[in-house]
Amino acid sequence: MTSKVTTNATRVLDARNADYGLRTFAAADFTAEEAAEKLGVPPEEVWKTLVAKGDRIGPLAAVVPTGTRLSLKKLARVSGNRTVAMASPEEMEKLTGYVKGGCSPFGMRRTMPLFVHEVAAALPRLFVSAGQRGVQLEMSGPGFLAATGATTADLVED
Repeated sequence: MTSKVTTNATRVLDARNADYGLRTFAAADFTAEEAAEKLGVPPEEVWKTLVAKGDRIGPLAAVVPTGTRLSLKKLARVSGNRTVAMASPEEMEKLTGYVKGGCSPFGMRRTMPLFVHEVAAALPRLFVSAGQRGVQLEMSGPGFLAATGATTADLVED
């Protein structure tokens, strides 16, 4: 754990009395795999927050583990859309207030439906961005789901 870093995400979690830890590493630009390496954890414990747009409900977010690929068809089905397309980095920044590589599922500028890959519920630990590059939230899977109120579903390509 590290000293306290305050972001929109940590403010939201503090307001919800959520149990979380913070881990930091030095990096200006990195992949989720590199983040796992810098944190010294298996890649499947680092999860990425992706922003997309549905043809019916508009912006939505999905959280999936590193090493997997988000299935836009599955996301469309679970979110009530016919089609879903990834938001551009510029659109993601406008919608969330976060930069690429620092998008957190907590404290986004715009409230949007959140979907999480179903295996999160069984994980003793996962990491998601705390809203800044190089700052990660460490939470249990059940704690993460309780704090987000997200819908769980199979979201990754087979």
